[in-house]
Amino acid sequence: MDFEWGTSASSLSPAAGDDDDGEPGSGDEDVLTSLGASYRAWRAYSREKRAHEYTKTRLVELIKRESALTKQLARLGGTVEGIECALMKLEDLESAQVVLEGRYDAAVTGQAAREDLALELETVQRQCQLHTDRLHEAEAAASRWKSQYQQALPELACSNLEKERLTGELRKVKKTAVLLLNRQYVQLETMSKASQIPRSTGHLKVETKARSFSNVEII
Repeated sequence: MDFEWGTSASSLSPAAGDDDDGEPGSGDEDVLTSLGASYRAWRAYSREKRAHEYTKTRLVELIKRESALTKQLARLGGTVEGIECALMKLEDLESAQVVLEGRYDAAVTGQAAREDLALELETVQRQCQLHTDRLHEAEAAASRWKSQYQQALPELACSNLEKERLTGELRKVKKTAVLLLNRQYVQLETMSKASQIPRSTGHLKVETKARSFSNVEII
């Protein structure tokens, strides 16, 4: 059933003499409702018609293909059973082709992954070689430092011995200086007594100085 546009509003409106509700505009609303329903029905019909035409076209193509195959097999002495077997083999070949394409894609992907891994391995090897070279340089530097340290050990030992010797000599010199100072102040004390310096004052000064020198720390 085809729906034609251009239908007048009067043909869709209620017939003359029909009872209405007496409200203004009620006939217009009925017309609009009828138009909407007609449009929806037309769209549904159009969809169904397009689907039917598409199915019909596909069916015609399949029939033509089957007829062509039948004619080709007939020229070669084929039968309907042969056609079915050929179609089944064709489907099997198509399935096998899909499987092979999947395997090929997997192989290509695996090859790309292997190439990526090879590049990563090459990068890691270069970095490893760089670190190895740096390690060899560090070991050579450590060997040089160790050799220099071994060479400096005798000098360090001699320096320590010289330090101990000088420390001992300094201790002796200080001890000798303290003894000389004490001896001088003893002599001064004796001279002070002889010159009749007041005993309390002179004795206190000499004793204080002698005690201060006798308390000098000898390292």
